[in-house]
Amino acid sequence: MSKKTSVSTQELDELSFTGQVAGEARNARTILEYAHDTANSLLAAYVTVRETRDATAGTSTDQEQDLLRAMLVMAAAGLDGMAKQLIRDTMSSVVSKDPSAKEGLETFVARQIRGAPDTPETVIGFKFLARLITAACQQKQAIEEYIRELTGGSLQSADELIRIGNAFGLKPEEIGIDDKRKMQNVFDIRNMIIHELDMDLTGRQRKRVQRKLADMKDNANLLFGIGCRLLTEVNKKLAHPAT
Repeated sequence: MSKKTSVSTQELDELSFTGQVAGEARNARTILEYAHDTANSLLAAYVTVRETRDATAGTSTDQEQDLLRAMLVMAAAGLDGMAKQLIRDTMSSVVSKDPSAKEGLETFVARQIRGAPDTPETVIGFKFLARLITAACQQKQAIEEYIRELTGGSLQSADELIRIGNAFGLKPEEIGIDDKRKMQNVFDIRNMIIHELDMDLTGRQRKRVQRKLADMKDNANLLFGIGCRLLTEVNKKLAHPAT
């Protein structure tokens, strides 16, 4: 029994939020919580499989490795889904309360209108301007366009995550990105799993990259930790009065 203790107690860090999450941000919190529960279940499945075959040390099997990969993918998906929901539900309020977020919106609008000379982007800029002018509420239309831009793609890099933080008027360190290279490494692993099946055709015995439990847990915890920080900081901005 004692041999299995270190394996049996494996689980992800608990989600940690500061303050009560405002109504507008609750759906985003729910997404992150569900993703965290699922990632923890995958980790528990990994532990169960290891204990069933009485593996207290040594290399994990391909099936066990897949459970670790799925755990990280779920953590990344949870952060992606949470961030996009947070943008959809709170960006309008944050822009009205935070000067930095409003400046980000203004920069986006100016860039869309400007386009590029003598290219199809110029036509796109004219159409964008036409949509603003003909809308019943120009600011509402601009924010909708901004939200569409911010949520249009998959969250696959540290730069994209920093961009989302900037849209809320937040610096990288405010949402827990103290080391951009470390953050990008996590996304690189996630992308390799999703887009390349974690293949390593140069391997002599195995043809997929071998992932360590401790590293994959740390990576998943980093993603969920950033999700908590982003949600907490946006929640603080929602508590401020409109400017």
